[in-house]
Amino acid sequence: MPTPVKSVLPVVLLGCGGVGRYLLRHIVSCRPLHANQGVAIRVVGVADSSSLLVAEDVHSTGLDDALLTQLCAAKSAGSPLSSLLGRGHCQLFKNPEARGKVIDAATTLGRTTGLVLVDCSATYDTVSLLKDAVDHGCCVVLANKKPLTGAYEDFQKLVSNFRRIRFESTVGAGLPVIASVTRIIASGDPITRIVGSLSGTLGYVMSELEDGKKFSEVVKTAKSLGYTEPDPRDDLGGMDVARKALILARLLGQQISMESINVCLLRVYILVN
Repeated sequence: MPTPVKSVLPVVLLGCGGVGRYLLRHIVSCRPLHANQGVAIRVVGVADSSSLLVAEDVHSTGLDDALLTQLCAAKSAGSPLSSLLGRGHCQLFKNPEARGKVIDAATTLGRTTGLVLVDCSATYDTVSLLKDAVDHGCCVVLANKKPLTGAYEDFQKLVSNFRRIRFESTVGAGLPVIASVTRIIASGDPITRIVGSLSGTLGYVMSELEDGKKFSEVVKTAKSLGYTEPDPRDDLGGMDVARKALILARLLGQQISMESINVCLLRVYILVN
């Protein structure tokens, strides 16, 4: 006998690049697990940089799994969200109207069934939308570091209600770095220094270079495997590490900005025999 659904979780995904598409595929593939737990994750909308694909009635339905699978394939092939119109019960809105539709969903669902905004984009442009969503009682999940590394006031606004925001994957990928830091702080123990290798991408690149592979090929492979940021220069130039360091510093109570981070550029020297 199937487990009755105890909790319905409407989700709007911002950004359907590599990380966003992987998340959608993961949600679809884990339906049996969710069913056993009595949870239904309902993806009611997916947005990219130019438009929003949203279910016709966000109160009762979501984008079906067949459409989500087609969406992942279309975006992988470089096709726009508009190419999916007519393949399911959905509507398409272009920016700036798309932003208003997300706020409408946040307003109606945020204080009733609840709504989770998942930011898998790589832009600062989602900050105001995320802050509005928090004001409407929505929860926010971030893979995107940029909303937390802009103005300190934005960081403070987003993390002020810690029950409604999760950003574990912004630092340390799957490791519980954020959770560990916040628990240590909550216990009253001081943190005086955090030491670590904050870039798995650079670790991979350096290891491959040590094996004698070409720098250009290594970076290309790292990007194809999804190891790098959407723009690999963020990794190679140290900005990705700087953003992680800034997030950790702000968690420790440091009211600093990116200008306070000293980024030493990576220089790769190619020796020719």
